[in-house]
Amino acid sequence: MTKTGGAARPPIAADPDSLLDTFQIYRKQVTVAAIVVAVVVGGGFLWQANNARRETQAEKAFFDAMNLVQQRDPKAPDALSKVAQRYEGTAGGAQAALLYAQAKFDEGKYADGQKVLDAISSPGPFASGVEALRAAGYEGEQKFDLAAEHYLKAVDKASLQGEKDYLKGEAARALANAGKRAEAAKIWAELAEKVDSPMASEAKIRVGELTATAVKP
Repeated sequence: MTKTGGAARPPIAADPDSLLDTFQIYRKQVTVAAIVVAVVVGGGFLWQANNARRETQAEKAFFDAMNLVQQRDPKAPDALSKVAQRYEGTAGGAQAALLYAQAKFDEGKYADGQKVLDAISSPGPFASGVEALRAAGYEGEQKFDLAAEHYLKAVDKASLQGEKDYLKGEAARALANAGKRAEAAKIWAELAEKVDSPMASEAKIRVGELTATAVKP
């Protein structure tokens, strides 16, 4: 990834293909989490059974909606919206909400997309994906300070080190676009020192760019 400014990002277009691309890119975030039902007594067991059944229904509804996405069906966003609302609080509902929010961003309806993300009350394993997508929405509005803030929140909620490093790089890019080059350079410098990081090579380049810009007469 070599973008260095807001202009380097491709224009957002409302296209069913974009939803499919987002699903593939964020496959890790949108993989249905395993449902673990604790065996307890009495009403507690019944509640867990009902909850597991709802999760299963939500999972099926989500993949039914995803079939529409994969078919480039224009009804896909509406189907995702219905799953997100009906199964709010489930893994399937959270995944549908993520893709529906992306659809709103693709249409340039950033406030609507953020409202969809706000409504995800239990993101579970998708918490980092929610924050990263929120940040991307703010980038679309060129609100780079807010974008950086939410990329860093995504870092805190991510579980894999490679994902954390990638999100730190996105935060650094947003900070640079916000004019906060020193803060951006600090993040890139930290990544450059991590020889095992997939971001290390790019980080060295970005440090050089930001340092050269800082000392330019």
